[in-house]
Amino acid sequence: MSHTEIEPIQVVVVSGTVDVGTPRPKEYRASHKTAVLTAANPTYQVAGYDPARDEVYVNVLDNSVVLTSSNGQATDLANTTGTLTAPNGRILGVSNGSEYCIKGQNEIWFSAATYPTRVGFTVIREI
Repeated sequence: MSHTEIEPIQVVVVSGTVDVGTPRPKEYRASHKTAVLTAANPTYQVAGYDPARDEVYVNVLDNSVVLTSSNGQATDLANTTGTLTAPNGRILGVSNGSEYCIKGQNEIWFSAATYPTRVGFTVIREI
């Protein structure tokens, strides 16, 4: 069996065929929810790892919650029982009309030790 040699041809691009124009502006989408933490369900995952997430706004409505970054940390008994004297995470007090802003793409979990506790949140994603 014989092989045929193919001669390469020279290609020269004299101008672009696609007009790049101005870059597309950033667009954002928001989703809103209120989670109710109870003795039966004392933890809640607000968001998993998300490279497109820009920030999360949080409003703690009834009782303090503990902000954590994993299920294991959220379910720690120090976060779901007692008086939160030594929480495994960051305590967020009742917001009283203001909001906490969490930036970044990591997991976000909440835990509560007093029930019921409502936590409102808005997730902002770049699309």
